[in-house]
Amino acid sequence: MFLTDDLDFPARRARFCRIAGKTAAAARTQGEYGFGTLQEKRLHAILKKYLCDDTDFHEVGVPGTRFLLDIRIGDEVCEVQTGNFAPLKQKLQYLLENTACTVTVAHPLVARRSICWIDPGDGSVSPARRVGGIEKPIHLLAKLYPLLSLLPNERLCFRTLLLEVCDFRLLNPAERIPKRHTRRYERIPTDLLGEEVFSSPADFRALLPADLPTRFPVSVFSNLTGLRGRDSYSAVRVLAKLGILRQIPDSRPMTFEKI
Repeated sequence: MFLTDDLDFPARRARFCRIAGKTAAAARTQGEYGFGTLQEKRLHAILKKYLCDDTDFHEVGVPGTRFLLDIRIGDEVCEVQTGNFAPLKQKLQYLLENTACTVTVAHPLVARRSICWIDPGDGSVSPARRVGGIEKPIHLLAKLYPLLSLLPNERLCFRTLLLEVCDFRLLNPAERIPKRHTRRYERIPTDLLGEEVFSSPADFRALLPADLPTRFPVSVFSNLTGLRGRDSYSAVRVLAKLGILRQIPDSRPMTFEKI
């Protein structure tokens, strides 16, 4: 049981904004967020403190292994994963096969995004500008593909946090117009817009578009969900592993049907 589970959404949102504001304004120093977190990005640190503000439960080692758990309270584990899920697979597999722990993977999705440019010469920051590239809960499906072999598992669930964020990027003074794909210096969350927990195949089934036909090619799924290219194929394979879809054998183009 994490602290936020006892709060309604307005209270959780206020708590998140308070922690985000305080952490974003603070200088990052060694040991501030616990052992081994010198290089921890503020987004990761904010999510950990939001889910559990008692640092005694942060960065808990797993006896006999090199694994550190972001949060462990009794037999409940929460891993905050802000990037690709692939690096998390080995740790999750060990926990599910060798412990009695229930594991929640908390993952942020960017629902609204702004960008600011930092001039490394004088440290000035440009005004925030709203940009695209937003995510919705259905984007979680494609992200789960690296964990396909672990699904489904009643002791493994996923918690998405829909965020408004501001990306800070370093400006190259030699460029008259900032490049879109420059290195991001830091991502700072500014608001919590929603949360969803996916603990069973039924929760994932609710992500299917209402107008999705019973039988459909992947291209139709892509058009209805907004998932593109490899992401759409990854998502339908995850849904098939969860027992929500079934692939039609030898279909061209690749076709699935709802179960």
